[in-house]
Amino acid sequence: MTDAIIDILEAENILPNDKVTEMCETISARHSNRVLGFLYYGSSLRQMNEGSKMLDFYVVVDSYRKTHRNPIRAVLNAAIPPAVYYVELEHEDGSLSTCKYSIISIKGFERRSGPSALLSTVWGRFSQPSILLFPKNDGIKSRIITARANAVRHLASVTSPLIEGDISPVSFWARGLRESYRTELRPEASESRSIEIVERYEGRYTAISEALFGPTNTRGEHSFPITSNGSVKFKWFIRRMIGKPMTAIRVLNNAATFDGGLDYVLRKLHNHSGVTIDVTPFQRRHPVLWSPVLGWKLWRKGAFR
Repeated sequence: MTDAIIDILEAENILPNDKVTEMCETISARHSNRVLGFLYYGSSLRQMNEGSKMLDFYVVVDSYRKTHRNPIRAVLNAAIPPAVYYVELEHEDGSLSTCKYSIISIKGFERRSGPSALLSTVWGRFSQPSILLFPKNDGIKSRIITARANAVRHLASVTSPLIEGDISPVSFWARGLRESYRTELRPEASESRSIEIVERYEGRYTAISEALFGPTNTRGEHSFPITSNGSVKFKWFIRRMIGKPMTAIRVLNNAATFDGGLDYVLRKLHNHSGVTIDVTPFQRRHPVLWSPVLGWKLWRKGAFR
């Protein structure tokens, strides 16, 4: 029996260019024999041949403990995934590629793509377009694609109760992405960003909607009955309350992965919210250990509202 959602996701896969391939090889060498596959996503995927764009990957691994040299980082990656690393790569032609990649285990990816995961960090992101690169084998490929299909279904299941009446596929998925974005710290407006992404891939989202809900009516819309959606709205409220400080703690954890990382994160948060905090030299040297305290201080000052 075929799965229409999986078929749509597999049809999106394209071959990467040489620079993307070289970056994946570099990351694999950093984590020897641990990498099971790459999920390439974000603005650099949409503009793959624009060399100035930072590459964004989720790197799926078999084990946090064996992937990270630092045991504390391995524990934090398991507790608050993903762990983010930064790498710069100079190519033979003299050009420079930069990359931000997130480490997540295959079991963690599967779990956080499905309905048991409260926060939308994974299922919200991977209901959007991405491509799977260099899976270790067909079994791993099937597990990752199936998890992505579950992410799509989950976003649809927590969006449809918010809709009453007729709605186009573009508006439906833009609403779902907007709700997901509102649970994170983002520099851009949630609504405009979600509409931009869905309109760019209108054919994709229309095909997914028809696979989930059947054909649209003569106006190109799906009809949703009026239902009691109080519990669904409450869960989105909880996601927003938990998601933003969790994002901050995760970002501060990840500030240790490159020189000046903590200062970079604090500048980004200041630009987003106008809030800043004082950081001691000891905290600056150990941002991973101090991330909960720093995140709490930023929360108290209103950086995540």
